[in-house]
Amino acid sequence: MLAARKITQDFSGIGLDALVSVAVRTRGEDLFLREPARKDAWTGVLPANFTYADFDARAGRLAALLALSRLPERSQALILAPLGAEATTAMLAALRLGLSPVLLPLCASPGTLQHWLDTAGPCLCITVARCGDLEPARLLREAASRSFNARLICAFGADIPDGAVPIDAVIASPGALQDAPAPKSSPDVLSIRLETSHGERQTMHEADIFGAAVAIAQATGLTSGGRVLSLMMSPSLCALASGPYLSLLSGAEYLPIGLFSLSALWSGIADEKPVTLVAPASVESALHRAGIIGHDSVRNLVLVHSTAQLDPAPATDHTTRIFDIASDGQNRFSLTPRRRG
Repeated sequence: MLAARKITQDFSGIGLDALVSVAVRTRGEDLFLREPARKDAWTGVLPANFTYADFDARAGRLAALLALSRLPERSQALILAPLGAEATTAMLAALRLGLSPVLLPLCASPGTLQHWLDTAGPCLCITVARCGDLEPARLLREAASRSFNARLICAFGADIPDGAVPIDAVIASPGALQDAPAPKSSPDVLSIRLETSHGERQTMHEADIFGAAVAIAQATGLTSGGRVLSLMMSPSLCALASGPYLSLLSGAEYLPIGLFSLSALWSGIADEKPVTLVAPASVESALHRAGIIGHDSVRNLVLVHSTAQLDPAPATDHTTRIFDIASDGQNRFSLTPRRRG
């Protein structure tokens, strides 16, 4: 079992918006987010690269679009998207409006989506048109058609179903929207909520996510010359801390692969940039067999466990440093480096 620990340092007021604001001021034209090769194969949208300034502007325009819903602060923003550019942009836009992001699993059934909408109160929904064989935008629109709670449904991608606002087309025309008003609520009162397909719920404050990111950055020694390559599709405290928050904190490039592709993974480590690879613990043996672990570019491997109940990890005898991370569902975070053989 990993020894879970509560983040004890005071990181109040430090969150996604603060991290992006600092990055824009200090290195706005540096590359922040790189989308994976062949992303169009599972989304229908060509991959793109975003600087910190690009990402900040996209989130600002999405916030202006969401403001049209006129929802009161601390209302819920339901986000149904794989962890990556779309989900991170949606989270930042919602937080900038004073809304509480609720991250939903892509594998949710129509009945489960209906339940979340029916119990959310007045809310808005942000999703993607397609992810592999899944059509989240269509599922959300159909669930919303049977609920009076969804004030606005919008989706990234192409072939957006009727009844949903095409985000990409709207935010590409910045003159069409007025800037979103600044929220009156303190960022410290906002939370990010996770819903799982098993009916479990976890409410996280950004200070907890940031504290976990600090611990990972210190352990891995990640710097601005590196890359965070994340294979995490489903959002969690560990996935967020080791993905966008870690990248923003360290200045490293963020490359999320929202739907696993071995060719996209190889492409992400082929340019010899020092990589900190974040992956579900369940794929460790597959990474060994594929030759990813021990590759010259892969300096760190951060394995995300779905439970804190773990057997002791074996020692390693290769150049890639391995770290096991987990959360117990109560925002207690654990990080254990593996001993070298």
